[in-house]
Amino acid sequence: MAEGHFCASTNELSPSTDTIGCSAPSVLMRAEEDLRQGMEASENDSRPRAEARPRWRWHLLGKAPEAKAMRVLLNITPEELQGGGGDLMVYRNWLGLSDERLTFHTIPPSWRRRAQAFVRKACDKLARRWEPAPLRRALLLAARALSLPRDVADADLILSHICFPIPTPRLPVIWSSQGIAPATYYERCGQWSVEDVIFLYRVLGPQARALLIATESGARHLLRWCPELEEKVHIVPVPVLVPPDIPETKPSQHDGILRLLFVGLDPILKGLPELLRAYDWLKRKHAHLRLDVVTRGFDRKTWEQMGGTNGPPDGEDLRIHPPLPHERIFALMREADLFISPTHAETYGLAAVEAMAHRCAVIISNFDPLPELFPEGEVGFLIAPGDVRGLIERLEAVISNRALLRQFQENARRRYLAAHDPARVRRRLEEVFERVRAQARSDPDV
Repeated sequence: MAEGHFCASTNELSPSTDTIGCSAPSVLMRAEEDLRQGMEASENDSRPRAEARPRWRWHLLGKAPEAKAMRVLLNITPEELQGGGGDLMVYRNWLGLSDERLTFHTIPPSWRRRAQAFVRKACDKLARRWEPAPLRRALLLAARALSLPRDVADADLILSHICFPIPTPRLPVIWSSQGIAPATYYERCGQWSVEDVIFLYRVLGPQARALLIATESGARHLLRWCPELEEKVHIVPVPVLVPPDIPETKPSQHDGILRLLFVGLDPILKGLPELLRAYDWLKRKHAHLRLDVVTRGFDRKTWEQMGGTNGPPDGEDLRIHPPLPHERIFALMREADLFISPTHAETYGLAAVEAMAHRCAVIISNFDPLPELFPEGEVGFLIAPGDVRGLIERLEAVISNRALLRQFQENARRRYLAAHDPARVRRRLEEVFERVRAQARSDPDV
């Protein structure tokens, strides 16, 4: 097996009657070694923290390419980048990684892409309501297809996240995704089944030169079902770009007020009712708490529908914000001590990673891949979704022990630098891109 690839685990039993096995996963060992070295580097770095990592650009388009730069065409237009959501944030962060050796570029907008956006949304909605599996999966496939302009010959390869360029272009295609989540994730979301996702990988996976999977867990679950894709899988974390001037201290170290933060557009799916019940209980014992909530469509009526009484426990110590610009959310993270996400469904937790970058301890749900990204007892605690008592106990443990809280905060910052720092992720991406380009040149017909 080539270095840097992932191999299916023999420790887990496939839902089918057969167990898929192979040799030990070399990429897992490599990822663990990279993370260990990254943690050591962040601990031993004697430079001032503001200078310990480069000042990443905030504009969307990268530098003008030089003669020897590798050009990566992203399957996204500037118009499409104006939307919201974690998937578009992945594209924005890739664009911010451009340098003199590796440049990322968007494709120009066109009427065809605008029309296709409408068709894709319609197919996606129909697929969620259609019961016959063959037709539902055909609609899902149509919802993942994105056309490319005909003239893309000046690029070295195409990088596409979630969606896939159809028809498959002559240039090498790298397909990025979160892999396959545990079946319970799809049950909670209620949009499609794990079998539907497996179908997409079996159809589209062979057409890609490489698959970028953001977590070891996502790759492991993928290869349980699609072992034929093993040689194409590369585990590369999502780059997370934050301002370089992250403060070393929190306001709570000066005024004694612990600030908690929740960010989730879907309040029910992301566990806001459980958090508010826990917070209401904790406020009776701890007066020095403040909670900021960033969510959509949350009001008195919503709270009462969730079982609350007398409206949400609002006041000066609880502020509910509508969806905010990213800069405003970063400002909240700069002050927050704890980022809390008792979510019922998550495949990465990008906002929680951004919070770690801002020295926030994290309390988050305990299903894959979250324990991989937010290790229990290192950056915070894990909880079972819906477990209000467990959430109260873990919040109490951190609130009552400031030394433990500060240790979690420093560990969170170090883990971000070791796993998600843009400089490290860019180097890993460049390795994968160089390998794919070399393979395409040596065997263009694959």
